Amino acid sequence: MRILLINIQNSGSRPGYRGLYIPFGLAYISAVLKKNGYAVDVIDLHNEEVLNGGHLDYLGRLMSQGISKYDVVGFGGTFLKFKILKSLSEKICEVDKNIFQIAGGHMATLSADIILKETKVNCVCLYEGEETIVELLAKIKDAALWEGVKGIKYLDHSRGEIIETPPREKITDLDNIPFPDREIWSFDIIRKCFPYGSPGRYSAAMLASRGCPFQCIFCNSTSGRRLRLRSAENIVSEMKYLKERWNIGFIRFLDEVFIGAKDKIKELCDLMIEEKLDLFWTCQTQLKLVDEDLLKVMKKAGCIEITYGVESGSNRILAEMKKGITRELSREIIELTNRVGIRPSLNLLAGTPSENLETLQETRDFILSLNYINWIEIPRIDFVVPLPHTELYNLAKEGGFINDEKKYVTEGLLELAKHSKTINLTQMTDREFVESVALCNKEIINNFYEKHSYRKILSFFGFDYLRVDLILKNFSFRQLKPISEAFAWATLGKRNNYFNKFTNRFIYG
Repeated sequence: MRILLINIQNSGSRPGYRGLYIPFGLAYISAVLKKNGYAVDVIDLHNEEVLNGGHLDYLGRLMSQGISKYDVVGFGGTFLKFKILKSLSEKICEVDKNIFQIAGGHMATLSADIILKETKVNCVCLYEGEETIVELLAKIKDAALWEGVKGIKYLDHSRGEIIETPPREKITDLDNIPFPDREIWSFDIIRKCFPYGSPGRYSAAMLASRGCPFQCIFCNSTSGRRLRLRSAENIVSEMKYLKERWNIGFIRFLDEVFIGAKDKIKELCDLMIEEKLDLFWTCQTQLKLVDEDLLKVMKKAGCIEITYGVESGSNRILAEMKKGITRELSREIIELTNRVGIRPSLNLLAGTPSENLETLQETRDFILSLNYINWIEIPRIDFVVPLPHTELYNLAKEGGFINDEKKYVTEGLLELAKHSKTINLTQMTDREFVESVALCNKEIINNFYEKHSYRKILSFFGFDYLRVDLILKNFSFRQLKPISEAFAWATLGKRNNYFNKFTNRFIYG
């Protein structure tokens, strides 16, 4: 059986090379399939489009792959561009209607019914797919068997009904899942995508846990509310592999909430120190999960940045978001993190129903009061996007902001992004809302540069992307090439698509 996995373009990613990433869900799936003896090929439409300067004939790319040789095609992606998914699935069906088509991942789970009704996809794998895909492929030749696989949805054409099978239990032992299959997803290129705040090292993303126990109204964790952890030994083993095989010097943990327990974080940090990994790393977590002692251990283990989901400087908005934190706690932990020597980074969101000029100004003033901190990336207020099956999405429907769910999922979500615009759930006019957020961000940036004037000079040359203070730390001759490429990445216009092709040739050959 031959299988083709396709990563659909991500409408929610950052522009240009900043938007390159490993499609984690699909990377885990391809690793599991290989472990079970399946032949797997991939098409990464998102990253190929970015590396091609933002232009890609996705149907032509599909046909160039020789689609007729595959038995199964699996689609994935973070913010699925629905129209592309629909076009690809129809083209595959046109070539050979017997090719079995599967969709999976976060957005596919949240919009499964619409995908099944509007595309030629045969079934959607819900939530985690590592166990589901293996069972599904083993039974795929017999509809009577595969339609009984747990954790899927499919369209019963005879009755015109969407059928959801019993839910699959969450994977409890994450150590049994193989490491993500990075080789097949062009990791040799993606490791060179030096993110904001890079210490000039090749970077890799990792997951140390799955799940999020918190109740934020704008989020629906497809990994579940119960936090499940990898062992410290398993995590460190992957870090060693990345360092030895790929010369990785910078790890970005992408957990929704990093590990989620102080004792487990300390256990991991102690092992990192014991193993003398000498790796830089970052993570994102909840404010209530850290204290001074833990932060000091994290710094000793190589942590250089922690992102906190602060979201707002208004206690009224934080309560509406069900964040379980206050502005006062945010300030305390942000300042503590900075004092310990780890740079804090903030996520800020605007646009829940109670948002108004006063609450936006509270957030602006909150950040201005903290702008003495030399942020790696200057905080900015982004727009909250109502995602299907979240409390915020239900509020948007109840308020009449989403009247046509199919149109919203198939068209609206393609246009919405936290960096551009959103559905306006507030009492402000659209213009007032958008312009007020833009003004707050402008004032935050200007205030920061007034307090850190040299950073504006660095930004002119592109060096603000790099932690130049860390370039010579943990140095070895293996780092000469990554450091030189990191400076080329910054100075040749990483943020500017005009330089994409030149940078591509210079760095990748």
